[in-house]
Amino acid sequence: MTTRISMTTPVGQRGGRPPAVPDQCGKAAGLARGHSPERSPGPARLFLEGRLAVWMMALLLALGPVGPGWAGLPVVTTTTDLLAIVQAIGGDRVDAVSIGRGHEDPHFVEPRPSFLTTLGRAQLLFLIGLDLEIWLRPLLDGARNLTIKPGGRGYVDCSQVIPVKEIPTVRVDPSMGDVHPLGNPHYWLDPANALRLAELIARKLSEADPAGAATFAANLAAFRRDLEARIPGWKARLAKVPNRKIACFHSSWIYFTDAFGLEIVGYVEPRPGIPPTGREIAALVAAMQAAGAKVILRERYHPDRFADLVAGKVGGKVLVLPASVGAEPAIKTYPDLIETLVARLESALQ
Repeated sequence: MTTRISMTTPVGQRGGRPPAVPDQCGKAAGLARGHSPERSPGPARLFLEGRLAVWMMALLLALGPVGPGWAGLPVVTTTTDLLAIVQAIGGDRVDAVSIGRGHEDPHFVEPRPSFLTTLGRAQLLFLIGLDLEIWLRPLLDGARNLTIKPGGRGYVDCSQVIPVKEIPTVRVDPSMGDVHPLGNPHYWLDPANALRLAELIARKLSEADPAGAATFAANLAAFRRDLEARIPGWKARLAKVPNRKIACFHSSWIYFTDAFGLEIVGYVEPRPGIPPTGREIAALVAAMQAAGAKVILRERYHPDRFADLVAGKVGGKVLVLPASVGAEPAIKTYPDLIETLVARLESALQ
């Protein structure tokens, strides 16, 4: 069933980005904005696209009278993070649901029969974009709702308002793993980008429901006041930790680390979706030892084997973090998510 939850900076030396090694989202050396290279599908992408064709046939056969009954403006989001902001801005005037769930890897969301009717009735669809939702296109084709298909008035790619990081300037090929040739899509983890998203969402809700424009504007102002009041305190807390150098499993965290002054010294899987070689593990161990880094960030949906191996070699630890609203029961709003991340990093980096 569909989930319901009530609820930025050029790449280079800033944030400790290793400059000449492909990162976890598949960006190679020489990254910059404004360039869209040729694309070859990675191994997981080819696998997923094959499965999607089978899933779509099964969904169409299984589809029955399921899906939510809409009480307000029907809105669908691809992630719970977008859902949380839509609900904060839309309030009672929207009936919003998320296709993805907070504990899921947003790259790989398995379709369910309710998705087609949910999308078929929506007037607005908010997505992360930047090739994150490679599973979405077949669902939109099956839903047959022209309003929320690419080019439709209700199709909103939220990356349009984001200063995107890590756009490759070289041709991306499968040897690099599962890559994002349009740039790193994990931008919601920077609160400054959450404010950009809120402004976009308020504008699109007002276009779809002009009678609610005053409500949306007031809710946007309240969301902005709350987040802007919290950001300085979050930054001050992480500025006090004695060692702000970390490693990561996946390049989900570059927007967060840049926003809060942390430094990434390397990745467990430098080629996303491809297990690291012995040489890559040794290189990360050496980088962490040279930097004095003791903490590796990992999302709940990534495997623990290699992260635990590296942590053992450096005498460190793996910090498993929620990457989205709803990943844990207590994380119901966007500020809840950032507060959880700051608190756990503040403790782990002491």
